[in-house]
Amino acid sequence: MGDASSLLMGKYPAEPGDGASRALDWPDCQNTRDLGGLPRPGGVTRSGVLIRSDHLGHLTEPGREAMKAYGVTTVIDLRSPSEVLSSPNPFADGAVAEYIHSPLIDDANMNKLGDAGDMLQRYLRIVDIGPRAFRKVFDAMAESEGGVLFHCFAGKDRTGLVAAMLLALAGVAPEHIAADYAETDEQLANQYQVWISEAEPDKRDAFRDELQCPPNRILGVLDHLQNRWGGIEGYLEAAGMTPENIDRIGAKLA
Repeated sequence: MGDASSLLMGKYPAEPGDGASRALDWPDCQNTRDLGGLPRPGGVTRSGVLIRSDHLGHLTEPGREAMKAYGVTTVIDLRSPSEVLSSPNPFADGAVAEYIHSPLIDDANMNKLGDAGDMLQRYLRIVDIGPRAFRKVFDAMAESEGGVLFHCFAGKDRTGLVAAMLLALAGVAPEHIAADYAETDEQLANQYQVWISEAEPDKRDAFRDELQCPPNRILGVLDHLQNRWGGIEGYLEAAGMTPENIDRIGAKLA
């Protein structure tokens, strides 16, 4: 795998839209990328500040070393209490980075998500029932120094919602937010095949649709936030987040 310095493989576009990947090669996480390098007014979002990922329990020793070398000082775990109990976070002891367990959705509501119909409706349910949960995550980010990594299990749904809101606060246009969301399909393409092969044959097509991250899904969430709360800022203010902390979040990627 090489030493830790060789694993800092995040590549950021020198110019917006040049197609370079922002993925970070931290074995064996498969869906880790920096929110830096995306077009925003006046340039691109800043790198090394906010990182999205799948479950850090997948990291090997070289992967953990790469994460430390990248400057991550805070880990925010979005998984539910039962997920954390069954698969503890390797950074929970706080020895390497401050660890914050801030579930985006609790176990009871996790179990009810399947009743919401398609994946967009499930996303909207998470947003509608979770303003205080989102506020806690964003307050933790606003008050953290150094690099902040946030993750759930696959780094696609709960993590995708948080990433979309962060990018919107930084002034990233919806089409670029949607492109970041859709990039998960590329990073998890091989893992998707494993998961689909493990499903019952008659459920594989539906499962494939659930796994994928089409841009229109996250655009639907952004539209919902705009229509119901006037945007991300309105949503977070309604949840009790202070304007000062909202500004701090937006400034992190600027």
